[in-house]
Amino acid sequence: MRRIIFYGLDLNDTKVMHIFISFHQKNITLPQIIFHHELAFTMRFFFLLINLCCILITACSSCNSGNQGQQRQRRQRAQIAIVSPKNNDRQLLGKTITLSTKARDGAGAIDSVRWHINGKWLKTTKGEDVAWNTAGHTTGTQRIEAAAFYAAGGRDIVVTDVLLLAPQAPEQYTYKVMKVYPHDPKAFTQGLLFDNGFLYESTGLKGESQVRKVNLQTGEPVQVFNLPTEYFGEGLALVDDKLIQLTWQEQVAFVYQKNDFKLLNRINFPMREAWGLTYDGTHLLMTDGTATLYFLDKDSLTEVHRLEVCDHKGKVDQLNELEYINGELWANVYYKDEILRIDTKTGIVLGRINMTGLLKANETSHANVLNGIAFDEKTGKIYVTGKNWPKLFEISVMPYQK
Repeated sequence: MRRIIFYGLDLNDTKVMHIFISFHQKNITLPQIIFHHELAFTMRFFFLLINLCCILITACSSCNSGNQGQQRQRRQRAQIAIVSPKNNDRQLLGKTITLSTKARDGAGAIDSVRWHINGKWLKTTKGEDVAWNTAGHTTGTQRIEAAAFYAAGGRDIVVTDVLLLAPQAPEQYTYKVMKVYPHDPKAFTQGLLFDNGFLYESTGLKGESQVRKVNLQTGEPVQVFNLPTEYFGEGLALVDDKLIQLTWQEQVAFVYQKNDFKLLNRINFPMREAWGLTYDGTHLLMTDGTATLYFLDKDSLTEVHRLEVCDHKGKVDQLNELEYINGELWANVYYKDEILRIDTKTGIVLGRINMTGLLKANETSHANVLNGIAFDEKTGKIYVTGKNWPKLFEISVMPYQK
């Protein structure tokens, strides 16, 4: 057996230290070796670093082994599975869906099963199937959870998701142009609304973002507030006498006094992106470019609830600028020449308005996408435009006739 022994550490000697190394093997003793103090200090630090690395590796290995063991244990504890509906199954909203579990081989006797939908209790059974009537729910992904309690003690919790779709295809609509107005082709329109004879417009792009009060007849802004250059303006809504403007990725909303654009407040809100905004008289409704529609508190912009917008085929994403019109939500869809009519209680797409052909071929070279819907509650008139469009249109909507 070889034994290495380090003798002596004379810290009082600033020049040298003595380390005696003796190798006891076949009674052979090596001569004394003298090292400079600096070299000895380096060696001590080196050996200490090796020891720390060994301790870390051992600890990580133990943690990984423990986590893997716990994961295996959790998997082994799952004695039941949800067999209906299948995970990510698609069903029509309003349909009654059978919820069913199946015990795995060797499972213990079940005392009870508690079913929850999106965290809300639905029913407790002895293991028999449950009929879930989806009427009264919304479209989009629904989380189904079954908690099984065993007679011998212990429990399992298993989950599955189902996507609820609109029960029918949306109605198809077209439009008629009633009147054409000029629109500033430099305006990268992100939000649009109408109030008391004027358009209010939010424009985007960093360094160019504004809030504008616009003369409908001339298209000229009569009042402007320039955002700081680091902000990219987005959706705009009117709540009482205040304008609320979103920003794209900066997680900030600005609140202005409508009559003079005085900045009243700056609200931070934790949304990764903010796109369209409107007000339904109770909540602010916001989009973020997905199929999700957010309902926000009108004062704090905190989320109250959300739903996913769907038609009869699936989720409808890229929801953009919004306007609340006669109890329906109208929404632009990014990069599409169409406007959706949405039921905000259910998330169902009620209709699609085909908006192709608004601009002539010679007007599209510098124009961006269709974006911007405004509604005059007093007259019932509807106005639409787009990013960098040279015109704004008053339109009338009618069912599409084949």
